[in-house]
Amino acid sequence: MARGELILRQWNLLKMLQTRGEGIALRDIAVELDVSERTVQRDFEVLQELGFPIDFEEDEYGKRFWRLPADFFRSGPLVLGITESVSLHLAERMLDPLGGTIFAEGLQSVLDKIRSLVPAKALDYFADLDSTVHVRRMGKVDYSRHADTIRLVLDAARKELTVEITYRSLWRKEAYETRFDPYGLVLFDGDLFILGRSHRADGMRILKIARIASVIPTAEAFEKPADFVLADHFRASFGIVHTGDEPVEVVAKFTGSTAVLVSEREWHESQQLAWLDAEATLFDEVPDEPDAVLATFQLGNTVEFKRWIKGLGAEAEVVRPDWLRREVRDELLKAVRRHED
Repeated sequence: MARGELILRQWNLLKMLQTRGEGIALRDIAVELDVSERTVQRDFEVLQELGFPIDFEEDEYGKRFWRLPADFFRSGPLVLGITESVSLHLAERMLDPLGGTIFAEGLQSVLDKIRSLVPAKALDYFADLDSTVHVRRMGKVDYSRHADTIRLVLDAARKELTVEITYRSLWRKEAYETRFDPYGLVLFDGDLFILGRSHRADGMRILKIARIASVIPTAEAFEKPADFVLADHFRASFGIVHTGDEPVEVVAKFTGSTAVLVSEREWHESQQLAWLDAEATLFDEVPDEPDAVLATFQLGNTVEFKRWIKGLGAEAEVVRPDWLRREVRDELLKAVRRHED
């Protein structure tokens, strides 16, 4: 038997024990796991060696009912199961993009408590449980270097206090300074941004945390609009860019493997899909042999949409509006000219 299969069975055994507070008989465990009773006994020995407090109670006939204490990790009103605890330990890498920031501090505190309660060899043993899962990222930002910046802008946002920011814009050669009213932090595609009102621009701006050179708190209070909701601000955005313009309907056509790729996920909350067959008949549901998919979006800004659709290559086409179709065509032609000999 492969080690991964063995560990998965023992993991399921732990979950079974922890959720059956009244206990479960050895025979019932063996039936549920589809193994022999002797195999279950060997699993008990392994798990007990690792430090899991597996025990049993006997009824008046001497029959044993195996169980795990449900309150092994009780702290106030919270009951954290053993398998939940190990799952958190294994999922730590999922939050790598926020490592070193205040967002990771709470999780780190929980993980430290887990590691102090669960024997290290038990955590190491189940590390192979997710050996078939790999979290891969491109262009990861080390936000531990920006921990002070994050702390200062979040503190100012909570207290509604203006800060003085020195910012290195992507489009300017030199850094500039501005007073800034921070409204809230946004995590998008592995990057952190602060949204707020720039005094210099006299309007809403989104600043990338990694480009903030310095933050100086002030005692100057600002008043955020009473109806402002951070999530609502991005509803018409295809990504992070938002201009406050009225949304425009954008329709794009995708063929071949790109049609499959696009239909596999929701790219924007306004997304609506329709399918075309070879005769250009329109379907609301996937036909037996689709030839293309039409995607409709309601977008307040098309900057990031254009980057996205150009990256999908020749199987992606803007259908309307006409002005957006022309913009994409012109930008693609410029790219062609850059690649000519």
